[in-house]
Amino acid sequence: MSVRRRKDGKLFVDFYTSSGRRVRQVVETDDRKEAKEYHDRIKAEAWRTERLGHKPRVLFATAAARWLRESHKASIRNDALHIAFWRDHFTHLDEITREKADLAVAKMGNANANRYTATLRSIMNRSADTWGMIDRAPKFRMRQEADRRIRFLTHEEAATLIASIAPRHRPLVRLLLATGMRLGEALALTWQQIDLARRVAWVQADQAKNGAARSIPLNDDAVQALQEALGRHRVSVFHQDRPTHTVWRNALKRAGITDFRIHDCRHTWASWHVQAGTPLYALQEMGGWKTVEMVRRYAHLAAEHLAEHAARIGKMGTGKAHSSDSGGASDSESVAKSLIGGEGGIRTHVPDFSDHPISNRGASAPHHH
Repeated sequence: MSVRRRKDGKLFVDFYTSSGRRVRQVVETDDRKEAKEYHDRIKAEAWRTERLGHKPRVLFATAAARWLRESHKASIRNDALHIAFWRDHFTHLDEITREKADLAVAKMGNANANRYTATLRSIMNRSADTWGMIDRAPKFRMRQEADRRIRFLTHEEAATLIASIAPRHRPLVRLLLATGMRLGEALALTWQQIDLARRVAWVQADQAKNGAARSIPLNDDAVQALQEALGRHRVSVFHQDRPTHTVWRNALKRAGITDFRIHDCRHTWASWHVQAGTPLYALQEMGGWKTVEMVRRYAHLAAEHLAEHAARIGKMGTGKAHSSDSGGASDSESVAKSLIGGEGGIRTHVPDFSDHPISNRGASAPHHH
């Protein structure tokens, strides 16, 4: 009999392939007819695989489960939500195409669609390149996203927010603002990862979003936050201290603050550092960003390093504007000297050449700064 029932009542299929390999597999149904249909399908697939060289069809759920086990990502909860979404649309790997994926996320915003598509793309690439479950993975379309939103508080607003939230949550919020730690990293902290004497904390690789361990320097505010949390729990620093959406929303309302997520504490920390003159490379290392491009979004908040260049065009009305007599220098040399500093360093601004003799040659085009 090809479909049998075990002693525990579960049905399983049992057959030999054309090469003599025995297949025994439990089926997720109590209906014999459905179990027989499953038996016939996988037996036919086994024959095509062995006789014709076809790859066996692999369930998307099987590949996704393996991907989750082997990924070790800090965002596993979000990834699981993405996978649940894709399971509603696809059963087997070989039926997944770019067009079908685009259709599935058509009603999402670009950023959300990209997050879901990135998870699917990673699973398909691993299935093709590493596991050999499919011949090749589709080339999925990633959508253009607007510049990421940066919302940060002033120091006064931050102090008001801390005072407005329930006392049990204040150490956590204070630490997020003082260190720029991600919420997940802070909630995973144990006291073994804290050295108050040396004023340093450590984020383990499996706790970090980018999978890289790093040390966190603790300033006075961070030390104060951790001292306030001392004695609450023997192992965890912030045991069950994550504020609910309602608690957070009410705290914002009492503080008179709008449009501010708890993750924006990290944006606030980074913005404060840039405004205080912290170099971007140091900020990248402290914040645990993988690429400097992710830190450059804060660069516009500090313009002090451009002040010297901005002052080079002089004051209006001094009579020291561009002279028609360049001392024998050609127009192109004059432009070059305007763009290149005396030491040969490229300037970060483009001067206005509207009064320069060459500006009247040919068609004019608007300057893009």
